[in-house]
Amino acid sequence: MIPRPALHLATAALFALPSLTFSAPAQEGPRGWLSWRGPDQNGTSAEVGLPGAPDLEENLAWTYEMAGRGTPVIADGKLFGLGYDGKGETLQEVLFCLDAATGKELWTRRFPDFISDVIYTRYAIGSPTVDPATGNVFALTGPGLIHGFTPDGELLWQRSMMEDLGRLTFPNGRVGAPLIVGDLVIVHFIFAAWGPDFGPARDRFYAFDKRTGEVVWGATPGGPPKDSSFSMPIVELRDGRFVFYAGMGGGYTSCVDAMTGEVIWQYPFSIGGINSSALIHEDKLIVIHGKENRDSSVIGRMAALDLTAKPGEDGVLPKSAELWRNDLVAFTSSPILVGDTVFATTLTGELNAINVSNGEVMWHEKLGDSQLHASPAYGDNKLFIPLADGTFHVLALGGSRAAKLGVANLGGSCLGAPAIAGGRVYVHTTERLHCFMEKPGDLPAWPAQQWAVEEAPELGAPIQLQVVPFDQTVRVGEPIDLELRWLDASGRVVKQVPSTDAQVTVAARQKAPLAEQQAGGSWVAANPGAGKATVKLDGVAGSARVRVVPSLPLAQDFSGFQLNQAEGTFAFPPGEWLGGRLKWKVIDKDGERLLTRNMANPLFQRTMTLFGAADDSNYTVQVDVMSDGNRRTLSSPGVVNQRYQFVLKGNYQELEVSSNMEHFKQSAKFRWKAGIWYTLKTRVDLQDDGSAIVRGKVWPRDEAEPEAWTLEATDPHGHRCGAAGLYGFTPQSRYTIYMDNLSVTPND
Repeated sequence: MIPRPALHLATAALFALPSLTFSAPAQEGPRGWLSWRGPDQNGTSAEVGLPGAPDLEENLAWTYEMAGRGTPVIADGKLFGLGYDGKGETLQEVLFCLDAATGKELWTRRFPDFISDVIYTRYAIGSPTVDPATGNVFALTGPGLIHGFTPDGELLWQRSMMEDLGRLTFPNGRVGAPLIVGDLVIVHFIFAAWGPDFGPARDRFYAFDKRTGEVVWGATPGGPPKDSSFSMPIVELRDGRFVFYAGMGGGYTSCVDAMTGEVIWQYPFSIGGINSSALIHEDKLIVIHGKENRDSSVIGRMAALDLTAKPGEDGVLPKSAELWRNDLVAFTSSPILVGDTVFATTLTGELNAINVSNGEVMWHEKLGDSQLHASPAYGDNKLFIPLADGTFHVLALGGSRAAKLGVANLGGSCLGAPAIAGGRVYVHTTERLHCFMEKPGDLPAWPAQQWAVEEAPELGAPIQLQVVPFDQTVRVGEPIDLELRWLDASGRVVKQVPSTDAQVTVAARQKAPLAEQQAGGSWVAANPGAGKATVKLDGVAGSARVRVVPSLPLAQDFSGFQLNQAEGTFAFPPGEWLGGRLKWKVIDKDGERLLTRNMANPLFQRTMTLFGAADDSNYTVQVDVMSDGNRRTLSSPGVVNQRYQFVLKGNYQELEVSSNMEHFKQSAKFRWKAGIWYTLKTRVDLQDDGSAIVRGKVWPRDEAEPEAWTLEATDPHGHRCGAAGLYGFTPQSRYTIYMDNLSVTPND
């Protein structure tokens, strides 16, 4: 076991190039504040010479006009941040790069929102992360894109987690920040994918290969979520394994093997989700939350867990693992650790100093009326504390309390944490990014601390077989590429071998074969569906998930489905549909085999299910639709076409197209009735200027298709690609909808 404090976030990352082993790299990595939690993962900096009282006249070096709700990161004199600008149809998320000393803009990359309900004036919290080994930048967007960029803004890879893995979005827009461990980029979201294990909506971690974007592993700790969580994991090397700890949407704190995704243990705290990041002090894990506790009606708790405790057979730590507790309440604000003292800003706007040994609140100081999201930072014996009301407080530590050095009103609201690098303190608000210095202009170009590196243990014998990609989506006719990695007991890669050296089987629970083996042992996707690739090598087994989507054009009339569920009353929808198994079913009605909404779970009043490939583009979606109901109440069927949602809104008697309900949304009147079949046709055409023309039409199925489109709109920031899918809204789960004759065809 390594000495405490906990392993620096950079530790694992600096051992992993290029051979996937943990030998130290030849050259030094970037310097700076590379993650929103800082080099020690606890919001603290070792730098000195930092500014005292914040003064918008005296020590404000520069500002950058960009709304943001997270924390910037700094590497070798470059600052990277996430923000958003524009309004309505022009609003886009922005990854920006600035000269950290001057605030000069070096480059930006922009991303329009799509098929989400993110409200950017509410939360939309997110921060990029810099890889301590390469200096590359990784960022997440509200609708679930994950990107890797070089420091100069060149795109390395991009994945759409919504369209590949079923990542869900919520109005609060929480995205947190990616965690980098070795060659892995680890993200934390709620996903609803396919299959019995990953199909239900669960709070999950996915690890991507930071060089390629391939999924290396997926993990589902913590049980069903009560709400979304974006708790940033904290990493350490414990008992020879790289592990991380994070709060979950179901109220658990979980310990997960960072290299394999194995869930090591869990501990239940609250009924709702835990969003704050934890702290490690010696053998204690410090956790805080703002929801009702499981063992009392009290709201909120800070507690310490014994990291030497062992879980029971159910994987849960015993109650005795909780060493101490107090009644502090923090919704998403994360505490920081300075020596033996924890500092936390709580829901009521108070700064609290807590003895890490026994949980005693030694003193507290009222700073404002409330504190929901922003977190403090520490450096040069000072606490830097932004609050929700837009004020920025600086306090000096000393004696039995902290002395107030000053406060500045930055305007807007603060939701992130300060970043500290090169003698500067950076604070982002919902209006602009601020840079404070003690004496602006007097600092050299870029002094900044180097992230510490701990020595990893030697590699062990190869005993585990990891199959990569763990989860992949391919089209019919495309190869199913598999890479086999031998891991030691700590989950680190010892060597790689080609999949042709092993016995490989690709199968799914369906009549048509999912894949066909070629000469030489490789596999090619043969039919749409979802299943598993099972690998055996030297007596050791491994597996990976394989999803095959149709190549365009596709047509589905559901007539070939056998009703084999619930005594022959229904069939599951196609296996490759993301989240479809619990939300749709195929039934017989009036002598026809149709697709209908599964009304058993009232939580699924509104659902979107994607079944295409994320990079499909320029296509037309058509489907026949019908709703139960009456003249006052109709449900709303619809389709997804290239990240645009077309919905025949029953109670509004209109056809609506939208991408984000707060931004791009247009509609046209169309009167329709319950119990009558209609045909809905949609088309998206990309334009050379970056816009897209989106069209939709609807007409009674037994009539000829009209020439004119019911609705036609232009999106100035057109989505260049996106998976096709289906949409359904059944208010109070009273009246279902039916669909038939689904087709997706390339545009002429």
